[in-house]
Amino acid sequence: MKKKLYISALVIILTFIGWNTYRFIPHSEMEDLEYKQAILRDSKNITYTIEALRPIMGPKELTKFIQDNDNNPKIYLPSQENVKNGVFKANLHSHTTNSDGVPTVEFRMNSAQNYANKFINDGYMLLAITDHNTVLGAKSVIKTLQRRKWGKQVNWNKTKIILGMEINSEYHNSKVTDIPVQIHVLAWCINPYDKFLNKEFYKPNLNDKWNRKLPDRDFDWVISTISNYGIVGVAHPARYTTFMKEKKYPYITEMLTRYKSLTTNTPFTEGYYQSYKVTSTGPHLGDEYDKYINYINTEAKRLGINRTGSTDAHGSSIFVYK
Repeated sequence: MKKKLYISALVIILTFIGWNTYRFIPHSEMEDLEYKQAILRDSKNITYTIEALRPIMGPKELTKFIQDNDNNPKIYLPSQENVKNGVFKANLHSHTTNSDGVPTVEFRMNSAQNYANKFINDGYMLLAITDHNTVLGAKSVIKTLQRRKWGKQVNWNKTKIILGMEINSEYHNSKVTDIPVQIHVLAWCINPYDKFLNKEFYKPNLNDKWNRKLPDRDFDWVISTISNYGIVGVAHPARYTTFMKEKKYPYITEMLTRYKSLTTNTPFTEGYYQSYKVTSTGPHLGDEYDKYINYINTEAKRLGINRTGSTDAHGSSIFVYK
């Protein structure tokens, strides 16, 4: 009899704890609860809690964010004015020591949080960790969050994090060029403990910052396959085609059309990409640059592909590329 009473009391306590854990979670986060539960399950770490994963943005919440900000470049571009006024609120492409970035994941997250606390009065800062061809950056995010006591040591209410990676692929379009073109694909809202992703995207050599020993996968395969494991889109589209001169215009249209036909998620491309202006691989600045970027964004809009943006941060700052 006593044993049954103990069990009943335990069930009531656990039910109460569960209710109080979830009843304060906003509806937008509740929609992605299944995504976070899968992360916990596949991590196989019994000390991890769902509460610690609250800063992570899931696919449903991110889809709405992408769609709502399609025509909002200021939210993605950290100009001095945008930063000072807290208008800059999203850097959806950044790297850490898990690939070729300078800072650790924790440093990158703290930088976003410090900025949000100082400048953002309404809303939050959204940061994506997207290391090259590896799930280790995303795993580091989870480890960082799980080490802290929610709402006590650090208040993550002003920051949301996307678990992602940047995947090398090769695209072939013989109508424009015989040279296979390397295209980077961003994958967001992945489960870094998923068995398939762990097998395909790992870090074979700590000195191989881009994980170049992993072969560039076929573009079609990456888009169609990884769409089953996250939201996938085309990173910095203008960087692949500068050598094509005028042929780059039909090439970009064909590539974006092909991408749109393959993805099963909300389509996006980095139309508001700050780092074109600071990297040697970007288009030449000036009228041709503006013409080409405007063409890409116009074609994306025509095809129903959302425009997102980033600094593609590799250095210690979230505001610039280096």
